[in-house]
Amino acid sequence: ILHGHLNMGGHSPSGEHIDVNSLYFERGGRPWIGIMGEFHFSRYSRKDWYKELCKMKAGGITIVAAYLFWIYHEEEEGVFDFSGDRDIRQFILDAKKAGLDVVIRIGPWAHGECRNGGFPDWLLKKPFKLRDNNDAYMALARTWYEKIYEQVKGLFYKDGGNIIGIQFENELVDNAEHLLALKKLAL
Repeated sequence: ILHGHLNMGGHSPSGEHIDVNSLYFERGGRPWIGIMGEFHFSRYSRKDWYKELCKMKAGGITIVAAYLFWIYHEEEEGVFDFSGDRDIRQFILDAKKAGLDVVIRIGPWAHGECRNGGFPDWLLKKPFKLRDNNDAYMALARTWYEKIYEQVKGLFYKDGGNIIGIQFENELVDNAEHLLALKKLAL
């Protein structure tokens, strides 16, 4: 079994450690398999999030994954909205209250059966290639990631929160250089 080869995992303030080896996940030094379900919180009424998350927990889910669809949060260029049914921070807090860990799926491309792969309409009108390492696209992706971070700061596992993972991009299998560039932005 290889340990540490993926450079993944981390510690909580309480000292618990999540790690990934060549065969399985470990949590607190023991083999661990999280059971993940998806919840597109921005497509659901905020008043029902906690109740639905509790149903997921009761059904055996231990991790909830949630897309952040850029198109819902920046409908107009430069105007970000994380309020109401778009409030990722409250969703994560509701998941914690329900006893669930969270993986946020931050795109920029998110798919999730969302129009434009979750890209805002205004972005499609830009004169540069999307899902590419060109400076103009990467600058907008950086702003998107920064706005997400402002919402979720302090909620990561390393801070005592319940965000145990982040997925950037979605269904991109043929551009390792772009994935690496997005990882660097996310970090």
